[in-house]
Amino acid sequence: MSKRNDRKEYELAEHHHAMLVEQLDAAKTFMGGDISEVPGCPLQVRAGERVFLSVEGAFLVEPRRGAGHWEGRSQGISVHVPGTKSMRYRVGANRGHFMQGEEVPTPIDNGTFVITNQRAVFIGGKQTREWAWSKLLGFTHSTDAPWTAIAVSNRQKTSGVLYDKEHEDRIRFLLDLAVARFTGTTDTLIAQIEAELATLPETDTDTHTGTGTVAIGAMPSDAAPPTVASAAWFSDPGGRHQLRYWDGSKWTEHVSDRGVQAVDPIAGTSP
Repeated sequence: MSKRNDRKEYELAEHHHAMLVEQLDAAKTFMGGDISEVPGCPLQVRAGERVFLSVEGAFLVEPRRGAGHWEGRSQGISVHVPGTKSMRYRVGANRGHFMQGEEVPTPIDNGTFVITNQRAVFIGGKQTREWAWSKLLGFTHSTDAPWTAIAVSNRQKTSGVLYDKEHEDRIRFLLDLAVARFTGTTDTLIAQIEAELATLPETDTDTHTGTGTVAIGAMPSDAAPPTVASAAWFSDPGGRHQLRYWDGSKWTEHVSDRGVQAVDPIAGTSP
């Protein structure tokens, strides 16, 4: 194996380790943010509702049936009618039976996906969907595409949300964390992350700077937060606090340390 491949594998391992460290810290400390700290979020929150993530550019995914087809159809045979020159009739024709097309997950609308401690909501140009955690039957992160299917007891068919591949780890983790907070299973989530961390080889990642964020994803503190998370928290680029809020175009004065929020203006810092 070449040195270039060795270096690439090491960087991937280091990235994964840093991401897990951030997730672990967030699982231990983050309880969601106030809606006032999420500018542009279209959700009307309820009493006690805390926002974990507001993601623009998501797609609502629902099952749609594809084209059907006939099976067992037979044209039969053509038989000459006696006493005529050219008249014929067909016998044995069979239309068979119609097979409906399979239902496949299909993106049907584009909009904003919001995760809170009470529910997940999609707000699009044409459709709105809500998945209340109190009615949650289960959810599944797809293994072959960046989308999550969510089943709730008040909806007959399972629907879900499609997001971009680059930030799927962050979005999936925040969904896991929000549900864990609601169901009281945060300790289980923490144990799972710690177990995965224990299986990884040691890296040079500084666990003290790999602090948790609302938008988890091993994002360097001096890098611009991704546009997919236009309303989210990230590691404070100035290093004075654990988290600082990014409003989609600039860093704000809102900061957070171990779940305690405060105000600290940041001057002369660009993403």
